[in-house]
Amino acid sequence: MDRKVILVACTRSDNFEETLALCHTANLKVVDVLNFCKKPDPGFYLTKGKLKELKEMVEKDSLNAIVIDTQLKPSQYYRLQRELGVEVIDRVMLILKIFELHSGSKEAKLQTELARLKYELSISKEYIRRKKLGEQVHFLGPGEYAAEYLIKAFHRKIKKIENELEKVKKRRMTQKLSRRRSLSAPEVAVTGYTCAGKTALINALSKSNLMEGPEMFTTITPKHVKVRRNGWEVVLIDTVGFIESVPPQLIEAFHATLAEVTYSDAILLVIDSSEEEGRVINKTLSSLETLSEIDAIDKPLVVALNKIDIARDWKSKMEVLEELLKEYYPWSFSIVPVSARAQLNLNLLLDVLKGVVTKTASNSV
Repeated sequence: MDRKVILVACTRSDNFEETLALCHTANLKVVDVLNFCKKPDPGFYLTKGKLKELKEMVEKDSLNAIVIDTQLKPSQYYRLQRELGVEVIDRVMLILKIFELHSGSKEAKLQTELARLKYELSISKEYIRRKKLGEQVHFLGPGEYAAEYLIKAFHRKIKKIENELEKVKKRRMTQKLSRRRSLSAPEVAVTGYTCAGKTALINALSKSNLMEGPEMFTTITPKHVKVRRNGWEVVLIDTVGFIESVPPQLIEAFHATLAEVTYSDAILLVIDSSEEEGRVINKTLSSLETLSEIDAIDKPLVVALNKIDIARDWKSKMEVLEELLKEYYPWSFSIVPVSARAQLNLNLLLDVLKGVVTKTASNSV
């Protein structure tokens, strides 16, 4: 059963629908929304009036958790939880909850645990600071010893997971090389914004049945699918979806998951053409930024402009994207309008991918 929460967010924000989808994916049922679009208060994040309104909403609905669509400072997190008496879930914790639900491989689970521990450590340090100032902090035991023990325990766990991740990373590299030798086929990393239809496109191209759905982050652990066409083979890698305003802690923690992209021969970037032009541009730029952050910006790029069967003016959006990529993407690229659901231009997309990876292979010889 989904846990009921109140969402604090700016309903006019472009990210509002995304945040609702994140809550749904995290098994959180939003029963009420507190609209907050003003400049954040440095102390509580919320202004006094909005904080009072939120407290009344929590008491009225007898809820024990709220979601706030931002990354809170440790001091804000502490003050809100103390004032409201309920669990506070900010954007970082919300995304972490999703990864905990969907992580499949050992590496993904370790990455999730590492990110959570580092974030909770920063919050715990604030609680300890408050306790030293004489405030009542209920989750700590009495005296300095309890605080010091807690911090040391965090550091021990973090170090242990980091060591485990190094071992897993080395094994993954060995397995990667072994798989490349056994496959004898080029690999294309399928990337893109969450809910753009990456997995649906892979299923359509390969006649596979990977899990897909309206929830965000359906894919956490990369999946590999081989596509055969007229004697030619390519391996498509379904990777974790991008989101806007990714907290820095999560980019670092999940670098190894996204590393699949850096090992690939080319990148297939899936863009949802059914969205407004401004959103298409913003999500394309966000995706390119993520590729740059993981050092994968030097790969040949093929953009699949998906959902053209339901999109209005997709041709004009394609023209805009072409100009955008000329400015922001320093390497070769192609744009192919497709529809995974309606099976439109799938053979054309495979032809373009074949040309790209064949050219890449010949250049590397």
